[in-house]
Amino acid sequence: MDLAVATGYSLRYVGDLERGTKSATLRTMNDLATLYKVSLGSLLTEAEMLLGGKERQGKTPVTGKQRSSIRRE
Repeated sequence: MDLAVATGYSLRYVGDLERGTKSATLRTMNDLATLYKVSLGSLLTEAEMLLGGKERQGKTPVTGKQRSSIRRE
């Protein structure tokens, strides 16, 4: 509920994101990064690390070689 209030998103939408029944848009991810005072890139990197590169919803995970070519920090 606190996250919904802080972002201005509906409680239902935030709950769907938390349960994984909806995917966050790039705008939503950017809003969350701003809220937590981190870059969008680091938010996405952390998410990838937490997922452990596992396949989600039939999508191919990013491999280490691909990941290193994507990061341009």
